[in-house]
Amino acid sequence: MNEKQKELIEKLAQNEESVSQLYRAYADRFPAYNEFWAGLADEEMKHASWLRQLSMKIVDGSPLYVDEDRFRVQPVQIYQNYLQQELTKAKGADISLTYALSVTASIEESLIERKYFEVFETDSVELKHVLLNLADATRAHMNKAREMLRKHKPPK
Repeated sequence: MNEKQKELIEKLAQNEESVSQLYRAYADRFPAYNEFWAGLADEEMKHASWLRQLSMKIVDGSPLYVDEDRFRVQPVQIYQNYLQQELTKAKGADISLTYALSVTASIEESLIERKYFEVFETDSVELKHVLLNLADATRAHMNKAREMLRKHKPPK
């Protein structure tokens, strides 16, 4: 694995941590929904750990290809900046529950739509399993966020 690939995987792990921080801020902001966001936040930290484990396995020689043409570090950094802006809002601005739920759903949907975890290719069954778990967990987050948003969105 080259340095660019390591950097990309580390950026992806850092994004998972940033999403976790945002969800923790929402949990603090909306204590009645602490369990919902704290659960998501814990799982995001687990995802960051899985990504770092992938990186370590690659260094150990497990075959993993990162499609650098399809997924570059710069867009990941732009996404990181967006997450930081949302974290600032969550900590300071007067945001609504619906807004926070909409952002949560949007974050999870964007990861699925961009096929976030499909930038990796491997023949390793173990690594494929980790990548499938990451994708499945993200879909589960998206579904939880959509359902919570549906329950709390004011009628039109």
